[in-house]
Amino acid sequence: MGTFYVNPRRSPDFAWVFASRFLLVIAYAFLVTYQAYYLLTQVGSGEDDVAHTIFLGTLTQSVTLVATALVTGKLSDHTGRRKIFVLAAALVYGLALFVVASADDIRGYLAGMALGGLGFGMYMAVDLALVVDVLPDPDQAAKDLGVLNIAGALPFSLAPALAPAILGLGGGSYRVLFTVAGACAILGAACIVPVRGVR
Repeated sequence: MGTFYVNPRRSPDFAWVFASRFLLVIAYAFLVTYQAYYLLTQVGSGEDDVAHTIFLGTLTQSVTLVATALVTGKLSDHTGRRKIFVLAAALVYGLALFVVASADDIRGYLAGMALGGLGFGMYMAVDLALVVDVLPDPDQAAKDLGVLNIAGALPFSLAPALAPAILGLGGGSYRVLFTVAGACAILGAACIVPVRGVR
């Protein structure tokens, strides 16, 4: 197990990037895991319409994600900057979740999903480049990338365990759950600020 341990004191940039990815992905996991229940109880979708509405939301997010990733990836390479793109991406995704949290109809939900595509597209285009720039040991890049992959996989196991507690404290409100998710994304953005080894 120690083989996969990365000392955060010796590699603080890697630790901050790990935390940022973990927080952003758990925000995403809250949304994708509970959006069907949110559509039924908050947006007022009928049971027969939920699958179609999720399809529309996924399609909307995917279109904006792909378009944004193509543009921001090139901009990041052209400017040689990574931090500002990843930080902005997490902030935009947090804002998108606040839009989803406050939505009362399908249009509000789709607007939040479109905005989420902008944030997540920017994140997907640049985050891995940022990660590669802060790897602790170039000779063990595969191991370190494997460690970082935990930050992308573990949230999908934790979200279903944490969400019921958040919903319980919030009186069953999906506004509360997705507001917490948005706050997680904002904290993920804040974790990028202390990174020093990358522009």
